[in-house]
Amino acid sequence: MSRPQLPALSFPAAILAACACACTQARAQTDVATALPSSPLISGLTLGPVDFHPRASAGVVADDNILFTSANKKSDLAWTFQPGMQAVVGDDAALIAYRDRNNDVLGLNPGGLIVQPPETWPGKIFMLDYAPRFKYYDRYTAYDAVDEFGTLNFLWPMNRLILGLRQDYQSQKALIIEAGNLATTETISTELSAAYQIGDKTSLESDFRRISTGYDLPNLIGYTEYNTEDWFNYALTESMPVSLGVLAGYDDVAANQQNETYEQLRARVRYTLTEKLTFDASGGGEMREFQNGKADTLTPVFNVAGYYRPTERTSLSLNGYRQQYASILNGYNYTTTGAMLGVRQEMTDRFTADLNAGYYSLSYEAVTSPNPGYSDGYCTAQLGLDVKIIRHLTGHLFYNLLNCQSHNAGDLNRNQIGLNVTLSY
Repeated sequence: MSRPQLPALSFPAAILAACACACTQARAQTDVATALPSSPLISGLTLGPVDFHPRASAGVVADDNILFTSANKKSDLAWTFQPGMQAVVGDDAALIAYRDRNNDVLGLNPGGLIVQPPETWPGKIFMLDYAPRFKYYDRYTAYDAVDEFGTLNFLWPMNRLILGLRQDYQSQKALIIEAGNLATTETISTELSAAYQIGDKTSLESDFRRISTGYDLPNLIGYTEYNTEDWFNYALTESMPVSLGVLAGYDDVAANQQNETYEQLRARVRYTLTEKLTFDASGGGEMREFQNGKADTLTPVFNVAGYYRPTERTSLSLNGYRQQYASILNGYNYTTTGAMLGVRQEMTDRFTADLNAGYYSLSYEAVTSPNPGYSDGYCTAQLGLDVKIIRHLTGHLFYNLLNCQSHNAGDLNRNQIGLNVTLSY
């Protein structure tokens, strides 16, 4: 159950990443791993055993409230350019087939594969992906930044056993709501994972992670989290595995007397009906203990991710979540709860429209602060149009709306309209 950073408003990608924490990414799409069409050109980008998939994207966003404040709003144009390269050693053909179904190839893991028939497993795969992002503002040049995104992912499927190793590095400047300012957040995560097929209907999966997060603003508290997930899976039917899981973690917070531990007991069900319906849901309770002597808490937690394709050109998606996170700002823990519904419609072979709407809340509970807790609510709406311009070149036009009813700052609004163009091979 990887823990996102304090919610940042680099809309839409950072919001979705923070809010949809640990949802199984059925039909997930990512800016880092752009879907690549199969073509003879791809097979030519090789050097010895290594296959290369280069890409580049450029875009512009008009933002009427870059710091998301109610007073003294700052509006600006932000220009971005992001080259990227993915190097693959191993079963590149399986990786391309998986990517062509609009899945996040960097998210491939033993736990997601072990509940599928062994004949569908890919071969050994080693991926290395790096994509720096250059961001420049027209007026407020002090907010210019060079962000970095790097991932190493290794999968080793065997007869009944699948091993995995993933290393991520992210450094990006984004808006931190509570700080009311842009901050550079550095996140380094390491994950070791394994899954074993006991029999035709049963399997085990385990993940061990270390995640460190730091900020360049003095009022934000960094942390290092160590956590583990262990699941027992049983296939009720070939397309419906159910699971029982135990999750536990330790938060080493870079502040006096704010370390915490937690344990979760969860049940999970997954359902896949060809390409028409995918459903993944887990829920349970979390017990959290505090180093400073605060009373233990027991709270419900859940994640829901669903995808439904009623027709060839229409698809629906639903995500819901509730999760608690340790204090990283002035002695407050926060719990995020929310849901998002999306509709995607292919109008022609070249044009696809999508609409997403959602709501989430951030509820803060004092851990070391003498002040009472409080909650902020956020409404989001996103409208987009994808265009296949020419072979390998796509465009994305979008509008984003964010509204917040803030306990401290009152009514906040943010509007963005932008265009992004991506060239990928």
